[in-house]
Amino acid sequence: MKLIKYFLQRRSVTILLLVLVLAGGLFSYVKMGKLEDAPFTIKQALVLTSYPGASPSEVQSQVTDVLEEAIQSLGELYYLKTENRAGLSKITVYVKKETRADEMQQLWDKLRRKVGDAQSKLPAGAGPSVVNDDFGDVLGVFYGLTSEGRSYRELEDQAKLIKNELLKIKDVARIEIYGTQTPTIEVVVSPAVMSRSGITTADIANAFNAQNKVVDAGGITAGTGRIRIESTGNFYSLDEIRQLTIVSRSGEHFRLGDIADINESYQTPASNLMRIDGKPAVGIAISTVPTGNVVDMAEAVEARIEELQTDMPEGFVLAPIYDQGHESAIANQGFIINLIVSVITVVAILLFFIGFKNGLLVGSGLVFSILATLIVMLAGGIALQRMSLAAIIIAMGMLVDNAIVVSDSALVNMQRGMRKRVSIMKACSGTALPLLAATVIAILTFLPIYYSPHITGELLSSLVIVIGVSLMFSWVFALTQTPFFIQEFVRRPRPSELRGTLFSGKAYDRFRSALRFIIRHRYATVGLMVVLLVVSAWSFKFIPKVFVPALEKPYFTLDVWLPEGTDIAETDRMASEMADYIRNQEETEMISTYVGRTPPRYYLSNVSFGPQPNYAQLLVKARSSKETKALRTRLQDSIRTLFPGPLIKVNKFELSPLTEAVIEARFLGPDPAVLDSLAGMAIEVMRRNPKVADARNEWGNMTPIIRPVYDPVKAGALGITKSAMMESVKSINDGLTVGVYRDNEKKVPVQLKSAGTDITDAQGLGNFSVWNGQNSAPLSQVTEDIGVGWEWPQMRTYNRQLSMAAMCGVKAGHTMAEVHGEIRREIESIQLPEGYTFFWDAQYKDQREAMQAIAKFFPLAFLALVVILVALFGNFRDPLIILCVLPLSLIGVAVGMLMTGFEFGFFPIAGWLGLLGMIIKNVIVLLDEIQVQRRAEVPVYTAIIESTVSRTRPVLMAATTTILGMVPLLFDVAFGGMAATIIFGLTFATLLTLFVTPALYSLFYKVKEK
Repeated sequence: MKLIKYFLQRRSVTILLLVLVLAGGLFSYVKMGKLEDAPFTIKQALVLTSYPGASPSEVQSQVTDVLEEAIQSLGELYYLKTENRAGLSKITVYVKKETRADEMQQLWDKLRRKVGDAQSKLPAGAGPSVVNDDFGDVLGVFYGLTSEGRSYRELEDQAKLIKNELLKIKDVARIEIYGTQTPTIEVVVSPAVMSRSGITTADIANAFNAQNKVVDAGGITAGTGRIRIESTGNFYSLDEIRQLTIVSRSGEHFRLGDIADINESYQTPASNLMRIDGKPAVGIAISTVPTGNVVDMAEAVEARIEELQTDMPEGFVLAPIYDQGHESAIANQGFIINLIVSVITVVAILLFFIGFKNGLLVGSGLVFSILATLIVMLAGGIALQRMSLAAIIIAMGMLVDNAIVVSDSALVNMQRGMRKRVSIMKACSGTALPLLAATVIAILTFLPIYYSPHITGELLSSLVIVIGVSLMFSWVFALTQTPFFIQEFVRRPRPSELRGTLFSGKAYDRFRSALRFIIRHRYATVGLMVVLLVVSAWSFKFIPKVFVPALEKPYFTLDVWLPEGTDIAETDRMASEMADYIRNQEETEMISTYVGRTPPRYYLSNVSFGPQPNYAQLLVKARSSKETKALRTRLQDSIRTLFPGPLIKVNKFELSPLTEAVIEARFLGPDPAVLDSLAGMAIEVMRRNPKVADARNEWGNMTPIIRPVYDPVKAGALGITKSAMMESVKSINDGLTVGVYRDNEKKVPVQLKSAGTDITDAQGLGNFSVWNGQNSAPLSQVTEDIGVGWEWPQMRTYNRQLSMAAMCGVKAGHTMAEVHGEIRREIESIQLPEGYTFFWDAQYKDQREAMQAIAKFFPLAFLALVVILVALFGNFRDPLIILCVLPLSLIGVAVGMLMTGFEFGFFPIAGWLGLLGMIIKNVIVLLDEIQVQRRAEVPVYTAIIESTVSRTRPVLMAATTTILGMVPLLFDVAFGGMAATIIFGLTFATLLTLFVTPALYSLFYKVKEK
């Protein structure tokens, strides 16, 4: 209390500190970072290893298994998932959820060392392995560069010039260019010419290596100086390559241009392709430094691009695809408007309840609390983003609770005739400890979310911090700024203005009568509450369950999978047809397609697919968020009818990462055939449910494969080795690399291809001539057989076990929880052979882990809450009353969810936890007043009635400010469910505080009616 007295007496110090808070808060708002969404760490890394020529099973056993054995010794490892395709091992390393963000880089360094140590154990021709730990980085400013009639090389060169200029901009961290094509030099030669000339592929490779190799020629001494001798003869043009002399094994010399056609081209098949509105494009993705302001950075990038476009060659167009800075600005502006509306609403309510001057007095504490919180946010590196701004709005009503209680108590004391300073000090001393306990408890209810090791805990960490900091500031200002303002601006009532009896009048008398009725029928009241609680718990089955809500954005994506084995050119053609159809819809503004793999992570929750030639993603931008929803809904029905061949998944933008499928029933075991059978039974169950969409096998369909079986006897007689045979086969389509052409900083591969070949089946392949420089023969004459078989184009593992999932989506209008509940029992009843296991993956697993993560620290928070309550009241009965009231809040929550139609998920759960803190705060204030009156030797029954009546105004004011302050969030897609939970829950909880709490008190203390 000495501190409060100091602030009341030292007027100049108090004014200075308050001015500093105002100035510091405004300065912090201007300077602090601004983002669209709260950042969270993608706790995954990719380990990619090539093994050219190996089948998926060979990749899995010879490469993936070796690397997994090394990686699994990481103490922080959670689990491993792998995708093994022909020639490529892709290992996704998932680390434990509780690993903190600041520990990740050291962990990835350990991963690199372990992967590096395993390289010597890989088979010849495999590797080196590449550890990609930054694929979770968000490159949120994404532009696309197109040009009519320009080659990919020209697009890439222009993109690099733009990249170099943009890297100079403040806060630009990294720039990635997507969609470039690997240039090649094609040497097309006829097998017959190779055979007649006696030239082998090794001869051509040796000639390239001998002439194009950079050699140190040393120098000569000239007097006292030394002159360096530079070697020449390297290739700098196609004509120089055409002049290359090839020497056959017989000693004959040939000019390469005489025996082959030499042209510039691009690697086939392409690894990935990008188009914007049907035009070939390359993408330029830009990330912000961790502490940067993405809004300012994006604006600077946009301004620099406008300057660059005036200097670019004619025909080049640089168009924004996704601008996180623009999206962040819109999101922040929307929330700032909501914040202003909430502040005005709260202050207006205060003015209504306690008059103009007193309302401004209490409302000013709200402003000081918010501005002080902004100072802490700037110091702590918390940016203004969706979560932190929502936290301020959520805390809005609670921020005035403490000031309301203190000011109301001081005003009541003055109405009783006390001097102003005495009234203020008595109000502060009597409420400081209960309000501190209530504030700490309100913060404690959010702690299980903050300490949750799941990704949702990190996502909501800034929300919890901002709420906690702002609530503590509200308590500090309630005991400093509020008393000071009362002293300076509130006039003490004159003796003629004093009321003889406080809390009198018809309204108060009716309320007293209602309280007496409730206490008289306390058993019936409590029984009714129990019945309502049971009914509300039952009604939750009718509330749709969606763990994380979608966002309102003018964007959505389509993931497209064609059958396994589809050539990337066919995937590109199909994706282009879909894009043309969508582009002709009136709502569409722009559409970009990405074939072969997903684009750089321009939005935090984007999921990564590929590389795989049968995959494409379409990013659709509509003219508005409203039109996006209409177009997306229409496409969900029409696109699959128009394009029945591929699997098409239409995606909303969400706050958490999407999974490949909504529901995944995962089977693990040693035999792919058995796994296929088990997954097939699960898929049949899924397909029988009318709410299921796109039931499928995770491994896709089996694909044909041609296997030429090398005959060492027949081929040996012709001197054709297995290596020579397969090199000849590779030259049919893909091309055999025989050298390197240095084009400035690029190393352009020179690829040998066979001319005049059009082979589409095993018979045509058998007629293809292979050569060794001296002899040639049809492939069928150097093989035992050219068989056609079937293989899985990919093999997946989970924690080093072969793993196959039965996957499906959910039709519009239904939820994962609903469909999963209907198919769960039948799939779990599938009999598993010995050595095989099963679990539910995808969203079910993520949601269960998230709830377990919250529950992990809930007992600790609950224990701390109980300790504080017992310490505050000095008994067990009062804390037990509070604990009995808390579950009843679910009645209001259930009513709110059913009336508003919001889905119940993680955010409503977070809102309910916050609601518990609000309820506890109100009940503490009421019970504390009862104890105060009882200590004044007021009869218990009278103390219950009069304490409740005296606390009615502050309780109603606090509840009303919170409820109406939350109204703007009702219209936000992400936080609407949370807002509905708090609004309806607190409305009902206020009735609990004013009616059920007195009934419970009289019940627990066995109070007899007068």
